Amino acid sequence: MPRPATALPSHLKPDCQRCVALCCVAPAFDAEQGFGYDKPAGEACRHLGMDHRCAIHSSLATHGYPSCAAFDCFGAGQRVTQQFGETHWRDSPETSTRMFQAYARMRALHELLAMTTLAQQHTGSGEASRRLQEILAGIQHLCEIDEPIDGVALRHRTLQNIRDALSLQGSS
Repeated sequence: MPRPATALPSHLKPDCQRCVALCCVAPAFDAEQGFGYDKPAGEACRHLGMDHRCAIHSSLATHGYPSCAAFDCFGAGQRVTQQFGETHWRDSPETSTRMFQAYARMRALHELLAMTTLAQQHTGSGEASRRLQEILAGIQHLCEIDEPIDGVALRHRTLQNIRDALSLQGSS
């Protein structure tokens, strides 16, 4: 029996119209990884306009930015932008530091939400689905509070918990 198509809910999809281009400023870029040139974290990409739009977006891959074309923030950019309201990274160094830290944290959490959501779409209504729902609730809770996380440890733990939950599929 074929599996159903997987899709992420809208809050886990990027919406660049509701973001202030955090992915083009906050993280460092590495030319060798397909980002066109080496860019330090916290510095705006040279192709980013004052309107928070990419001047070469329609031809990223042909300009040497295939990783930009493939990048997905899983909705973290617009979530952080909404949290800061009318304030944004161009306002002050303090604001940019806070926004970039929030974006890095939220990007890691949203990626885990996306992976867990996709895993859950491959389960029925049994124990595996219940455990994945618990994982989602835990990650969502982390999204709603402002506490530091160990992203690497959380990722490892979450992936192991997803594997453990999915292994219940075969045993039921």
